[in-house]
Amino acid sequence: MKKSFFNLVTVCGFSLLAMNAYADQSGKDMGMAGMKMNNMPAKPASATALSDGEVKAIDKENKSITLKHGRIKSATVEMGAMTMLFPVKDKALLSGVKVGDKVKFTVENIDGTATVTVLSVQK
Repeated sequence: MKKSFFNLVTVCGFSLLAMNAYADQSGKDMGMAGMKMNNMPAKPASATALSDGEVKAIDKENKSITLKHGRIKSATVEMGAMTMLFPVKDKALLSGVKVGDKVKFTVENIDGTATVTVLSVQK
């Protein structure tokens, strides 16, 4: 009886330790699996690889664009493929762009927000 109780306490203790370690690790990625945003200084746009995307929606009033995109890897942001709403750094980036356009773009971390900094329509 004492051995069974000891085994139960040991298993429970290890389970709590494992859950605590998992909780510590899972909180570090802000709940956005596969997305990395850090405060490294941005490289010039020419030194940053452009990502491919398709315009799904444009909101010029709120300076934002919804892009269906592949993997993004810039100097300060890294994320997997998805469809996502992004603010744009400059409203002028939205001129000449329409829903359905294929685009090349760059996303950088600006004040903790993944923001489109470069956007060009592909012909």
